[in-house]
Amino acid sequence: MARTLAITDRFSELQSLLEFLVSSSYPCSDGIFSCSQIEPIFRFAINAYCRARKLDDALVAFDSMRKLIDGKPSVVIYNILINGFVKFARNDQAFELYNRMIRDRVKPDVFTFNILLSSSCRNSQYGLALDLFKEMKEKGASPNVISFNTLIKIYKFQKAKKKGLGRVGSDEVGRGEGIKKKKRKRERKKKGNKIK
Repeated sequence: MARTLAITDRFSELQSLLEFLVSSSYPCSDGIFSCSQIEPIFRFAINAYCRARKLDDALVAFDSMRKLIDGKPSVVIYNILINGFVKFARNDQAFELYNRMIRDRVKPDVFTFNILLSSSCRNSQYGLALDLFKEMKEKGASPNVISFNTLIKIYKFQKAKKKGLGRVGSDEVGRGEGIKKKKRKRERKKKGNKIK
């Protein structure tokens, strides 16, 4: 039911369901342990809230879930939240969640770091991105293709900046190479016209 409500963006009904879960006893729990279905239910809700830009509701659902589960939330839940904040340009809160994740002793994975690396690059925080890459290796998360592509973008941006292309966004670095080629082509053309 939670999945259907989340997929169809029926947020008032979803909120009622979550409130019911928080206030009721757990029919699927065995003795002192919490219901194993609590986290997946809340994961669907948190993901739906993030998709719909209802990030404050996602945090409320997250905090409610934390009270109900045994242990700590999964890295997947943290990644959904961090990605939601990054997607809607609330990067400071994304990094606050990352720090909370570390305090809760939830081990970040490659997806966590890729989300944060991408956020840092989009906001021209290249030094922070490089620090995150180092931290990624220290925390035992193996970089993947996305991680390395992000580093390549940083390298290209810094190289373009040193060559004097000015303030260029990371998406425009590749186009900057094309601009240089066109300029060289025009210069060759001019030289060719002078020779004749």
